Amino acid sequence: MTISGRQNDMFMYKYLFVFCLFLFQGGLIAQSLLGISTRWSDEFTEWDVYTTLGDQNVYYEGEEEFIEVEPSGELLMRWQANLNWAEWDFTVDDVKGSIRQLWKDDPTQWELRIGTEVVTCRAAWRDDLSEWRITNNSKTLVWKSKYRQSLVEWELRGGNYGEYYVYETFQNDPRDWVIVDELDDSIPFSMKMAMAFISIYHNVDRR
Repeated sequence: MTISGRQNDMFMYKYLFVFCLFLFQGGLIAQSLLGISTRWSDEFTEWDVYTTLGDQNVYYEGEEEFIEVEPSGELLMRWQANLNWAEWDFTVDDVKGSIRQLWKDDPTQWELRIGTEVVTCRAAWRDDLSEWRITNNSKTLVWKSKYRQSLVEWELRGGNYGEYYVYETFQNDPRDWVIVDELDDSIPFSMKMAMAFISIYHNVDRR
């Protein structure tokens, strides 16, 4: 990582990626989301996205083997000059898509698009951002925060699709997130990206 001001944080972050990857997924084999991190230390408009398809650098310290994973893509606020938090674009492993808030001043309804594929995200309850329904009209996932008052740990509830978690890498630091992606092949990338976005969006300082 060569971005000024983030080297130390990202160095620790890559170690955590490697640890989580081998602990939960058993190696860098299938395409899975690994994490997402702000590109700059003092703003939340540009994010780097990590997957198992990112470039990998293997090195050794003593008898231990480490794998550094480089970013596979990015998530960018579309209208950064105006700080418009309602529209985003992403490119990850050559997959391009967009995310937008469906209604002005209503952060409880979002839409993600990749080509003709559409995923909608809606809060399950009014004035409660801790539980969401993520659907592509074929499948509906229940995406829920572990704690109702603290939205820093998220997990997939119900269904038989495997496990999916998103949580802060460092406590009370919304710049870096680990993603544990053990979903089966029936869950498309679009739904995974939607769950990750909902997790981070409602934790950033949007002032």
